[in-house]
Amino acid sequence: MPSPQIDTDPIVSILNQIQQRGHSAYTIFEDWVELMLLGLQRRDDPYLEIVDDYSEPRDMDHSEGERTVDLFANAFGQLQKQMSETNADVLGAVYEAFGMSSDNFGQHFTPHNVCETMIEITHTVDEQPRNEGEQQVVIDPACGSGRMLLCAGHRIPEAVFVGQDKDPLCTKMTALNLCFFNLDGYAILGDSLTLEYCRVWQTNYSPLGGAVRELDDEQVQTLRKNLAPEADTNTSEDDVGVADSVGTPSIPDDTATEQQSLTVFQTEDI
Repeated sequence: MPSPQIDTDPIVSILNQIQQRGHSAYTIFEDWVELMLLGLQRRDDPYLEIVDDYSEPRDMDHSEGERTVDLFANAFGQLQKQMSETNADVLGAVYEAFGMSSDNFGQHFTPHNVCETMIEITHTVDEQPRNEGEQQVVIDPACGSGRMLLCAGHRIPEAVFVGQDKDPLCTKMTALNLCFFNLDGYAILGDSLTLEYCRVWQTNYSPLGGAVRELDDEQVQTLRKNLAPEADTNTSEDDVGVADSVGTPSIPDDTATEQQSLTVFQTEDI
């Protein structure tokens, strides 16, 4: 299966324009991801703290639509356009393309066609009957931008998708991708080998589009106990794979997320 044709140039061009105003490439991409994630969660205070970092004359002394905060919003609009046209991990592709000239971008993700092939050969679709309220869970213990989970989501969108990564930026990209593609899931920041859970973002499906929220400490521990119970010491290396079927993680009712539209990230909110 050929990789989707993703045109990252319009987005990278916008981010380059911000970089020319004196900001580092990594900081720009990190702030862009953080702004999208905070905007979708309606977390105004930390959102505005990042916006304040782009309030210098070099950023604001431009016509409307050309201010740095406007460029971030324009990049998000281009991201939505490319995702709708390709149904692929555009965010991860931009990360790779924009980071080519930066020493801080040290990762290249598995190509889309390889992800699709791996999903095929791991027999992701589980035909076993399930109890009422039970869902298949697809787990990627080193998820990067969540590309493998998105490929699995094309086959079994009704599953719960769990991605974990030690890189905070990768974890946030996974959370955004699960939200953008309207999948139920969890993006976990932590080491999957040591069962470390530092932060977790939960995404929820809805008919109107995906939603995302960060879990509090108690909810994180509840999820950890359900996904990686410490009492289970018999898990062998052979049991760990791209896809696994377990019971639906039990999360307290107060984690239900109010639906948020992807149009939240607009300049009038800045």
